Amino acid sequence: MVQENEVLKNPFMPSFGRIPPMVLDQQTIMNNYIFHLNLGDAKYQTSLVYGVRGSGKTVFLLNVQRNYEKEKNHYFVRLNLGQGNLLFQLLSSLQQISGIDWKEVLKSIQGINLFGNGMSFKSVEDIGIINYSDVLKHILVKLKKRGISILVGIDEIEVSDDVRAFASVYQTLIGDDLDISLIMTGLPSRISDLQHEQTLTFLLRSNRIYLKPLDKMSVEDNFTMAFKRGNKTISPLVMKRLIEGVKGYAYAFQTIGYYAWEESKDDINNQVASEVIDLSKSDLYQNAYEKLYTEISSTDRKFLDIMAQYPSSIVPISYIVDELKKSKNYISVYRARLLDDQLIYAPERGYVSFTLPFFSDFIRWYKENHLI
Repeated sequence: MVQENEVLKNPFMPSFGRIPPMVLDQQTIMNNYIFHLNLGDAKYQTSLVYGVRGSGKTVFLLNVQRNYEKEKNHYFVRLNLGQGNLLFQLLSSLQQISGIDWKEVLKSIQGINLFGNGMSFKSVEDIGIINYSDVLKHILVKLKKRGISILVGIDEIEVSDDVRAFASVYQTLIGDDLDISLIMTGLPSRISDLQHEQTLTFLLRSNRIYLKPLDKMSVEDNFTMAFKRGNKTISPLVMKRLIEGVKGYAYAFQTIGYYAWEESKDDINNQVASEVIDLSKSDLYQNAYEKLYTEISSTDRKFLDIMAQYPSSIVPISYIVDELKKSKNYISVYRARLLDDQLIYAPERGYVSFTLPFFSDFIRWYKENHLI
């Protein structure tokens, strides 16, 4: 029996970095990934998860961790780009998992007097004399003998010297047939940069997991279920308005659902829906869209600015060509890049449209508020 406080608790969570109570359209993809990973399918040993900001990449990674560790002797090691030296983070985590004493680990590092100078492992890391390939292999061989599998996760990956060093050692470890796998999430452009980095081209053969837009039927079913559980009524027309506001965007689903729950008592009517859309827009603009918009090139922004001026949501490429006063070949380069970034899509030949809900509204808001 459902308790009253559970019924009234808002089931939507429009915050980043946590698993919301309601997660849509990821279960099948995740189950398929975990299944093939556990089979030892080499294609899935290294996987890249990509999607726009707010598409659910971090949630996917957290769910993978939760489900992977349900299996005996399965350990998930999450590395943080912001903490520096990914190899040291991995080594430190594996030492804890293995239970191997640091003295045994340090024996394989040349030039260290373990007992004469009181050197700590952290100080060894600081002076940079660790051969990570050898030391990590030493631990992973022991873990493999014990039947222990390691899955390493890195969220929001981007190219750096640290990532290059980590990937180089990781490639050596999988070449030695050790039981270690890797899953990384990132924006589409950064995943592409990573795969085409000269020293990381082995990632071109990795498994790619695309977090596609949410299915309309799934959005409607989950809204219906949640609102019914909260004893809230909603008409088909208002429901359609909320679904169109989501436009398949995972963050918008959580935001619109959250405010529809908070701003209504028993009935989610048109007035409530208008308030919900306004509040959701504010969150989308400040928490997702501003960063997406400012991180792209100035020409990419001009392309989107022109799209936002057009009176229809479906914009002819010919209109953009005329406004930018550039050739079709020139425009096609930026069109392709924005398609890859998943900021636009092509509803039909010769036309483009915004992928994210209210993005044209955002551009107009941004230009007004930043006086550009």
